[in-house]
Amino acid sequence: MTRTLIALSVVSLMAGVLWAQGPKDALQRELEYEIMAPCCYGSPVGDHDSDAAKQVKAQIGQLITEGKSREEIMDMYVAIYGERILASPRAQGFNIMAYVMPPLFLLLGGLLLVYAINQMKNSVPAPALTKRKSYSDEVFQKIEKEMQELNI
Repeated sequence: MTRTLIALSVVSLMAGVLWAQGPKDALQRELEYEIMAPCCYGSPVGDHDSDAAKQVKAQIGQLITEGKSREEIMDMYVAIYGERILASPRAQGFNIMAYVMPPLFLLLGGLLLVYAINQMKNSVPAPALTKRKSYSDEVFQKIEKEMQELNI
């Protein structure tokens, strides 16, 4: 019972924090992780701590306050720095390949794996079933006779 109350309290607290931040802060956080740091293009602005990244964060906040949309902000940075500023490429032109090829390769690899496994199953010869010979009574009689002669 107390665990349930604690869990509900934590969830309601988190929901309150997220609601209090509002859509402006959420949009800023999203944009900070979709725009690369212009100083080195090594990580998104949200993870970077350089002066250039701090300027971009402040500029994003200012643009959101001015009422600019997400697309307008992204287009502005692409116009200034080029497509390289984006953390993930836009799905247009040749960049579509970045979105199409991984699932396609995964599908083809899976099909190739299934085909290879089926080929291995079919190439392994089934173990030959040996048929037991049934001996006639004459054979048993010969064996008994020989055993008696040897006194076994």
